[in-house]
Amino acid sequence: MKENYNDQELLQLLEQDSLEHVSPKLERFREPWRIKMAKGGRGAGAKSWGIASLLIQKAHREKVRIGCFREIQKSIEESSYELLVQTINRLRYPGWKITNNYLESPQGSHIIFRGLVDIRAANQVKGLEDFDIFWLEEASAISHDSIRMILPTLRKPGSELWITYNQETEQDPVDERLWNSKREDILRVWLEPGKADNPWWTKELQNEMEEDYKRDPDEAEHTWGGLPRKHGQRAVMSRVAVRAAMDRVITGQTAPIEIGVDVARFGGDNTQIYKRVGSKVTDHKQFVSMDTQFVAKEVWQIAKMDPSVNIKVDDTGVGGGVTDRLRELGAKVAAVNFGGSPIDKKRYTSVADEMWFEFPVNEVDIPDDRELMQELTGRQYDYEKDGRRKIEKKEEFRKRLGRSPDKADALLLCFYSGSTPLLDKDIREQMKARRQA
Repeated sequence: MKENYNDQELLQLLEQDSLEHVSPKLERFREPWRIKMAKGGRGAGAKSWGIASLLIQKAHREKVRIGCFREIQKSIEESSYELLVQTINRLRYPGWKITNNYLESPQGSHIIFRGLVDIRAANQVKGLEDFDIFWLEEASAISHDSIRMILPTLRKPGSELWITYNQETEQDPVDERLWNSKREDILRVWLEPGKADNPWWTKELQNEMEEDYKRDPDEAEHTWGGLPRKHGQRAVMSRVAVRAAMDRVITGQTAPIEIGVDVARFGGDNTQIYKRVGSKVTDHKQFVSMDTQFVAKEVWQIAKMDPSVNIKVDDTGVGGGVTDRLRELGAKVAAVNFGGSPIDKKRYTSVADEMWFEFPVNEVDIPDDRELMQELTGRQYDYEKDGRRKIEKKEEFRKRLGRSPDKADALLLCFYSGSTPLLDKDIREQMKARRQA
């Protein structure tokens, strides 16, 4: 009988563990961080469901004070109250006190629900200074004023700010002040739709997502993909065109084989490398904080040490070191200066402009990559006085999206045909002979 009891107890523990499981990416919310952020579209990692589960689990096991906030909350029905009550029942936790205004756990945890606009209007922040966790739900609507109020109010040692949202615009205050900031005390989790990030993804969700993409791809990228709702009117490329390129399947091409390399210039940038065969991208790698010698050797490996492969490197700044080393290795290299003179000077002001506007987005097969989508469709343009189009400066892009468009630059460089002349065979042979001497 004792053995049967232990088996039953083990089954109950396993079942409870299964109930408490959340999306793999959201499991990181169990780690201590000052600020924890999760964003993505509908069904992406079950954001609110997962965060509610993590909060209730924590409140059930230890005594914590939790404030659940939205920018505007006219009634308890407009809060996360019902979701948390459902979570308590789903997790089968006994002993909770559930009132019409707050929740209390057997350990003495206290959970409240408020609207930030009302808190600011009534100047009620002092009553919140002893809280352990603030959860900002639907945080795309949180204002700059509310963020300025929340951060210094949450001052208890070890206190944490939890944030979940689907980005509305590129200027959402929560993105500008936190997600895109250089703060090192922020955990940033970007959730994708599908089984990879949401173990509870269903066939019904998949069908709904596919139908939305068929009906309105641009809106679907917001609803499901988590990109800003409004696609910039001055964007160089449309989401519809880029989505089609990511969904396109091209086979049977053997040439040309070309590689584009965008070398990191700043601490927060990554070195990005793309390889294509014909119109299809076949390889992509990225590196953080690697020196030019290492990057050059990686590029040479991707080229399979084939001197006939065209390699184009952004030669600006430290990129020159990669170019020089590749030439020493015997590679066929084109040094490209993004600010240099374009082939078509009548239409473009620089190589970068020509590279962006001439990218054959309607003919290529590129990786389905959320960051790449955001960079390709996020770059904006304007007009010079003479009528030529010019892309925005990288500094402006970085200010809006929090990073440099390194992936997009490397990809477009991979397809760019207006680069400077490549080394001829005689020079490559001479360099190879010097290395062997």
